[in-house]
Amino acid sequence: MIRIFVAVAIAVFAVSAYALNWNGFKDAPITRLGKEELQAFLTVVNKTLDDTPDGTTVEWKASKATFNSKITPRKSFADGKTKCREATVESDSGDRFARGDYLFCKGEKGSWQFKTSPAKKPASVK
Repeated sequence: MIRIFVAVAIAVFAVSAYALNWNGFKDAPITRLGKEELQAFLTVVNKTLDDTPDGTTVEWKASKATFNSKITPRKSFADGKTKCREATVESDSGDRFARGDYLFCKGEKGSWQFKTSPAKKPASVK
């Protein structure tokens, strides 16, 4: 299951393997999502990063799994010619909760990618 999640997430975010510590996601609420719901969630994350003003929270709830998430873009800026955004992502699956601050930058093909964590480290998963 974890391998499927990692493969899908890498494909969707087009992230290099070194960009994330995937071990940090093994107990995350997002692991409760099936393939279709994971795709839907990642689509919402991308749309939120594309269209939502800083400080505005977008909420998403899975239709099948017990999972809801809040995505809040916090800061938009350019890193050279690359558009970047810091965002807080808070997810809850009933038995698992995670909240973290992340840095996303627009890749060459137009999709958002994890770049690095901002100065604050993501909160631990319970």
